[in-house]
Amino acid sequence: MEILEPMTIEELFPSGTRVRYVPGHAEGNEHHPDCEDGTVSSVNHRYVFVKFDKQLRKFGWDGTTSQSCQPGNLVKL
Repeated sequence: MEILEPMTIEELFPSGTRVRYVPGHAEGNEHHPDCEDGTVSSVNHRYVFVKFDKQLRKFGWDGTTSQSCQPGNLVKL
């Protein structure tokens, strides 16, 4: 039996991945009104940095500041 290594955050959420942020109070409900969709801009060993659609529409990619998110609060779209 082959033992698989756990995936890194970088492997799970490469730059350009579309994600939905699900806040803790939504209790895993991906359709909660406080959820936000966005695009991964970068990652580090602990956080995924996301540029959210609402800000992107208003300020564009270069004008939008990435928000740090814990990977457990993100769902790939």
